[in-house]
Amino acid sequence: MIDVGRNDYDAFANQVLWSLFAITAIIVFLRILCRLHFGSHQRAGVGLDDYITIVCLILSLVVSVLVTIATGYGLGKHISDLDDFQKRNALKYNTIINAVLIWQFSLPKFAIIAILKRILDYGVWTTVLFWGLGLTSQACILAVSIWWFKQCDPVEYGWDKSIEGGSCADIRIMSNLAYFTSSYSAFLDIFFAFYPIPFIMRLNMPMRNRIAVAAAMSLSSVAFVASVIKLAALGQAFAISETDPTYPVPYLDILGMSEGYILIICSSLPTLGPLFRAAKGKLTSRDTSTNKSGQNVGSSLHSLHTSYTPKEQRLTDEIERSIGGGNSSSVDDIPLVSKSSIVTDSGIQKTVDFSISTELVDPGSHPKAHTTRIF
Repeated sequence: MIDVGRNDYDAFANQVLWSLFAITAIIVFLRILCRLHFGSHQRAGVGLDDYITIVCLILSLVVSVLVTIATGYGLGKHISDLDDFQKRNALKYNTIINAVLIWQFSLPKFAIIAILKRILDYGVWTTVLFWGLGLTSQACILAVSIWWFKQCDPVEYGWDKSIEGGSCADIRIMSNLAYFTSSYSAFLDIFFAFYPIPFIMRLNMPMRNRIAVAAAMSLSSVAFVASVIKLAALGQAFAISETDPTYPVPYLDILGMSEGYILIICSSLPTLGPLFRAAKGKLTSRDTSTNKSGQNVGSSLHSLHTSYTPKEQRLTDEIERSIGGGNSSSVDDIPLVSKSSIVTDSGIQKTVDFSISTELVDPGSHPKAHTTRIF
C-alpha cells in the first residue's frame, strides 16, 4: 500500500523502472538473437510475437522517459511543495503517462497469444477466443486512455486549474473504469498463464521440455499478483489524488509497469532454450578439455569394449537409433510447426517390436545361430 509518509517516490520510481527496463531489454535482445541465429535451423526466425515484444519494449522506454521528465517537475512529491509551474507540468505529464502506460501492460498479452500460436498451432475457435479476449481488453484500455484527456473540458483544465470556465467529470468515473480494466487485465494474466498448460503437456516433445515451457509460461501469473496489488492500491490512490494528485502516481506507475515487464519476460523465456544449451555445451567442453588425458584412456577402453560387443547388441543399438533418433535434441524447445504437434488418440501410429535371444556358449562347442526378429 501507499506509504503517505514517504517523500522519495520520485527517485524510487526512476530507480525501479530503469532497472526493470535494463533487465527486460537484455532478455529481449537475447530473444531476438536466438531467433536470428538459431531460427534458421527450424526455418522460422523473427515472428509476430517478437515484433509485438519489440513494440512493447519501445513503449516501456517511452514511459520510463516520461516518468523521468515528470519527476523532474515534481511528480511523486506533495503538491503543496510545488510551485505553479511545477504543478502544471507535473499534472500534464501525469495525464500523458497514464494514457500511454496502460498500453504497456496490455499489449504484451498479444505477444503471449502469438507465441502460443507458434507452440500449439491452435485452431480457429481457440484463435477466436484468444484474440477476442485480447481485443476486448484493448477496447477497455482505449476507453481509459481517451477518458484521461476527455474527463476535463477543456483538456488543459486537467492540469491548469487557472483556466476560467473549465470543469472536470466526477473522479469516480475514472475510478470505476480503472477498476474494471485492471480487473479484466488481471483475469487475462491468470488465464493465459494456466489455460495452455494441458495442451503444452500433450505436445510431442520430451517431457522435460514440456515442463520447462509450461513452467515458463505459467510464470506470467506473477503479473496477476502485481495487478492484484495495483487493484488494492487504486482506492487509496484515488482518495489521495482528490487533494494531492501528484503524490501517489509513481507508486501506481511502478505496479503497472511491473505487470508489463513480467509479461514480456515470461513470453521471452521459452525462446531462450538454444542459448541455454549452447552455454551448457561450452561449459561441458571446457570440463572435457581439462580431463583430456582421462578421456584418452576412456576412449581406448571404449574401443576395446566396442570390438568385443556382441553382434546382437550392436544391431539393437542401430535399431534404437533409427527409431528414436538417438539423444539429439531440437534446436529450440518450442516446436515451430505448420501442423498441430499435439498427440491425439485418433491418429494411426506405427509401432516396431523386436526381440533378441542370446545364450552362453561353452568353450570348444559350436556356436549356435542367433536370430534377431523385427516385426
